[in-house]
Formats: sequence, C-alpha cells, structure tokens
Amino acid sequence: MHTPVAEACLRVGRNLTTSSYISPDMVRMHPEVKRKGLIFLNESGLDPGIDIMGTMKIVHEAESAGFKVVSYESYCGGLPVAEQADNPLGYKFSWNPGAAIKASRNTAIFRRNGKKVVTNTPLKCAVVRDDFSVSMKLESYPNRDSLVFQERFGMQDCETFVRGTLRFTGFSAIISAFHDIGLTSDDSADENVKTLRDLLESRIGGVHKMNSSLGPRS
Repeated sequence: MHTPVAEACLRVGRNLTTSSYISPDMVRMHPEVKRKGLIFLNESGLDPGIDIMGTMKIVHEAESAGFKVVSYESYCGGLPVAEQADNPLGYKFSWNPGAAIKASRNTAIFRRNGKKVVTNTPLKCAVVRDDFSVSMKLESYPNRDSLVFQERFGMQDCETFVRGTLRFTGFSAIISAFHDIGLTSDDSADENVKTLRDLLESRIGGVHKMNSSLGPRS
C-alpha cells in the first residue's frame, strides 16, 4: 500500500516516512516530490535504516582519517531470545510470514574478493558464523541487491561488499528445502489437496511412500 499512500501524500502535500526499501514507484515520484518541497524518507527503519547510518558514520570517519574502506559486510536479523527459539527454524515471525519467506527467495547480488556474485538461491550461500557471538550459533546469507547500496554509499573501492541476513543456524537449510520441494510456491494447490500429506505428495511429485511421521490421511 506504500504507492497509493505516497501518491495521496504527494497529491495533498504531506511528508512521508517509511521503513521499506526505495521502490521504482518512489523513484518515479522523486522529481515531483522535490518540486513540491516535500520529504519522502524511505529506508528509515532498522534494516534498512540504522545500518545505513552506522555505515556512513564509519565511512566518513575512515575518510577523515585518510583511510579507504576496501571490505564491507553488514548483517542484521530479527532473532527471538534464545529461550523462545524453540522450533526447528529457531525463528518467530514478527512480521508477515509470507513476505518473510518470499524475501528469502529474492535474487541476491553482492561482491566477494573483487568478483560480482549473483544467486537465485541465497539460502544455499549461508555461512555459519562464530565471529559474532561465542554463545549463539548464527548463520548469515546475502540479502537482495547489495551493489545498489555500494553505489549509493560511494564505496566503489570495496573488493568485498555484502549486505545480509542473520538467523540461528539451521534456518537456511530448512527453508531452502521447503523452496526446493515447492512448499513455498505461490502456485495454487490442486483441488484434491486436503491435508499436509496431500500437499507434500503433490509438491514432491509422485512420491508414493511418505514417512509415517506425517500421520495417516484424514
């Protein structure tokens, strides 16, 4: 709903702030927003938002000291407290579950050791991290198009530039498997699908022996 809200704000002359990524529609409206002297401020949440401000603070301090940033990695993740991370995903949905799952299917673009990397399966790029916490088992994977931010930040000298997501270890493997067998597909289920077992069989495609732990048909 951001676009119609933004168009309404533009029409009646009101400023707008959102925490979401800058969309093509926002870019389209930018000249008119400037002409009317309004402020449409996007990417002003945690990520994107606080991470961007923190990044620019470090970049400006480095430049003032005569240094050049050649490697940059930024990770963020909404993690449940350890005692509440009590499911196989180690995750609790604090926002739209469908949007969260779709976000993990987005194409990721980043730079690693001077090479541009493009992947349609960012979860398969997950790396176990032991450099963030000695007590929490975390993993990271690339998120969306990092190189857009490399240009915006003026950090073209970076040989490594990655913006990514943090999760507890195990999340990526499970959700990636869901993607692989089609459980997260937007395609409508067949009308004969009545149970979880039916759905799994239809998505996997012709598997006639399912694990008994799935239970009997109901």
